[in-house]
Amino acid sequence: MQFQLSGGAWRSGGASFLARYLFALFLFAVALAARFMLVDVLPARGFPFLSFFPAVLLTAYMVGLGPGMLVAMLSTVSAWAFFMGPAVGPASMASSDIIALVFFAVILVVDCLVIDRMNTAMRQLRTAGDKLRASEMALIAQQAELREASRQKDVFIAMLAHELRNPLAPIVTAAQLIAVRAGQDQQVARAAGIVLRQGRQLTRLVDDLLDVSRIHSAKLTLQMTAVDLLAVVHSAIETLQPVIDASSNRFVATLPAHPVMLHADGARLAQCISNLLHNAFKFTAGGRIDLRVVRESAGTVAITVTDTGRGISPEMLPRLFEMFSQEGTSGTAGNSGLGIGLALTHYLVQCHGGRLSAHSDGPGLGARFALTLPAGAAPPAVAPAGQATTVQRQAGRILVVDDNADAADTLQELLALHGFEAHTAHTGRAALHALAQGRYDAVLLDIGLPDMSGHEVADTARTRGLLPEDTLVVALTGWSDAESRNKSVQAGIDHHLNKPVQVDALLELLDCRTATA
Repeated sequence: MQFQLSGGAWRSGGASFLARYLFALFLFAVALAARFMLVDVLPARGFPFLSFFPAVLLTAYMVGLGPGMLVAMLSTVSAWAFFMGPAVGPASMASSDIIALVFFAVILVVDCLVIDRMNTAMRQLRTAGDKLRASEMALIAQQAELREASRQKDVFIAMLAHELRNPLAPIVTAAQLIAVRAGQDQQVARAAGIVLRQGRQLTRLVDDLLDVSRIHSAKLTLQMTAVDLLAVVHSAIETLQPVIDASSNRFVATLPAHPVMLHADGARLAQCISNLLHNAFKFTAGGRIDLRVVRESAGTVAITVTDTGRGISPEMLPRLFEMFSQEGTSGTAGNSGLGIGLALTHYLVQCHGGRLSAHSDGPGLGARFALTLPAGAAPPAVAPAGQATTVQRQAGRILVVDDNADAADTLQELLALHGFEAHTAHTGRAALHALAQGRYDAVLLDIGLPDMSGHEVADTARTRGLLPEDTLVVALTGWSDAESRNKSVQAGIDHHLNKPVQVDALLELLDCRTATA
């Protein structure tokens, strides 16, 4: 048995009943011996109880209330019998001695009770402390599990987006190819348009999921530059043009005559405007949708989207910008998607230092969304008269590298329709072999190849001198995270485009060169 000088250590199971009481008798014997040793030093009647106080207190503290009370009783009897004068009966004792003896006994009993309560409180405190430490450790473990679950969720969403984009790429490309070759066959053209619209909608959902994951993991960053709001609005309208064309609604855009400069992320701001327009078209049938941009006097610019559609109930308005919030079940009453768009738009507007508000007079009475942003610097100077930019086609040889044969083949055919000589390769080694056999004006490079990554292909090709400086290298990939983009830059890749790629954006990179007339 290990001796521990702590209150209640023995009484809580650290020692047997006999050991505790033997220890109490030992301390009493020590106190009694000490008092006898001090008989010639201290007056007997003046300090009869002096050495017994520590023995009682220490006994009660270390081995409990019962042994402490025993020592208190023995100490009282010993003080009366040995140190308060001749041993006489209580009836013949002086009243002062009786009072002193009773007072001494009461004090010892009270001390024992107080120490016992103190021991109980300390034991409870230790138990509570142990529980608190156990809870803290469990909380730390749960936090670690949650962080790991969040990390795995982000990895899963990124992987899911990549895997969804891979089949989406050939689907959208094939639909674009069919649309180009449909000719006068309106039924085929309509079917191709349906596939394109639904493919873009699925791409939109994938992008929204990735953005939500980036928000939760604090990885969504803005590329803030000086942008012209009018160019941003035109970009948003262009993105939504297929929806506008297929809608039965009347769309009216009222824009300022002069540029409106902002300090913003143009792509993200266009995404916000596109989301608001998309919602308006989704919940309006045969009505009117107005987009208005107004420069306000307070140094701000207001973008409003007003529709005459389904409207918003008063109960829904306070929850409108919450993540995954939808009025009604998805797939009913015009609801579709994941309930992410407005929440994401609200977050992005706040990141720009702006405000997004919504108003509706109720169901069936339409809705109005107002986006307010701080205005930036004055518009840039207009180019002098007599100078203009012209776009010239420069057809050339293109190497399409993708392990998805459907994606590579459909993109090859689509490029051929636009006047390019396109070749395909399905592995990294095949791509390096093709580059070694002849010169290409551009390389469209998938990142997730089976034998080596697209980054390794680009880096190896440049190291071996297979890529001239003027060869355009474009990553076409389902990986859209910042790490993949940084690796593309480090590998010398000129552009990083997500699948499914928009043909117009790709053609702009491939065959459009700016020249001064």
